[in-house]
Amino acid sequence: MSDRGGIPAPARRRRGVLGGAVLLAIGTAYLLQAMEVPNALAYLFVLLGLAFAAAWWLGARQYVYLVPAGVLIGFGLGLVLPALLDLPSEISGPVFLGTLALGLAAVFVLAPQRRLPLAPAAVLGAVVLASVLLRIDLVPAELQPYFVPIILIVVGLYLLVEPSGR
Repeated sequence: MSDRGGIPAPARRRRGVLGGAVLLAIGTAYLLQAMEVPNALAYLFVLLGLAFAAAWWLGARQYVYLVPAGVLIGFGLGLVLPALLDLPSEISGPVFLGTLALGLAAVFVLAPQRRLPLAPAAVLGAVVLASVLLRIDLVPAELQPYFVPIILIVVGLYLLVEPSGR
């Protein structure tokens, strides 16, 4: 059975998923804030990640949607979980970095032919393990505010320059 343009109906993917999902995510986060949900805007990152995940899942499975999905969900959970679970402040940092590492690892699991996300996931994982198990800060205190932004920038640059045919 064919649809418009002679394309079989099951082969067509939904269009506009990302735009709609992003608007839903932003609206929901601000609704949570209006409802005075604690730490409501931290949920924005999780919701934006879910928007990218929906665009990846319902769309053409574009890698450029999968990476932000994993990163934003990991980033957002790293902000939400410590407050939601009332974790002590000394464990909040490792939880944040660990969820970000898991988000990047999930990208690899869903797209195993693309191995680059394993590099920042491994770096983040090493920092978390050293911090939690060995009580060693691998990232000097004066560089810690720059650590996550630099990883996010590098992953973003990778998405901008990565060849689309891979």
